[in-house]
Amino acid sequence: MKYVAKITLILLLIIEVSCSSDISDCPSKLCVLAGGWRLVEVRVDGIKDISTDLSKYRLTLYMPNPTTAITSDFDRTNPSGRQDNGAWELRNNNTVLALLPVNTSEESYIIKEFTPRELILVIDREDNKTGPNQYEYLLEPF
Repeated sequence: MKYVAKITLILLLIIEVSCSSDISDCPSKLCVLAGGWRLVEVRVDGIKDISTDLSKYRLTLYMPNPTTAITSDFDRTNPSGRQDNGAWELRNNNTVLALLPVNTSEESYIIKEFTPRELILVIDREDNKTGPNQYEYLLEPF
């Protein structure tokens, strides 16, 4: 029984270390956030939206080069299959992910939560506009 408890404790410590979003080898959060992300869920005003097939959505945030750079490139495939690209950066003390597509306007997302296994981005709309007030996007690495 002690053997099982020790193995369980070791596994929990390994998982805890591997799930940290504070990786010491990366000089910035930009470096930590870089990678491939797939959209797995959208919530509109707190309600899960099931009206769109999200399986095609992919967002690749490329590693900054050099790793100390403050912007890098991204590629994206939207749920419709349309592809775009541009630059990305972090703002407001690493709390906002800004996508700067080549052919459309800037997109700013609040980083609600981030771990190496989950990224939750939020768009809060102005109250004076018609339609939903908040969109929440749950992404996982691919």
